[in-house]
Amino acid sequence: MVRQASGAVRSGNGLRRRGQYAKMLAADASWVAAEACVQTHGGFAFAEEYDVERKFRETRLYQVAPISDQSHLSYIAEHVLGMPRSY
Repeated sequence: MVRQASGAVRSGNGLRRRGQYAKMLAADASWVAAEACVQTHGGFAFAEEYDVERKFRETRLYQVAPISDQSHLSYIAEHVLGMPRSY
């Protein structure tokens, strides 16, 4: 989805919502992978030698920066689904 969104932007057919979808999907996939990694490593996930804790922290950042997932959801609701503005 990220490749499709970036390809659409490069071709001049860059729909903003494709970028919104791609960023949310990538952030969610990253979070699920980080949770699985922490679950697999158990207590060792928090040891500095393994860098799992740092990666886990960084994946959370993808959901809130530079634009939070809530802003993406609001944009999708308003512009794609035609719902009224909620703020």
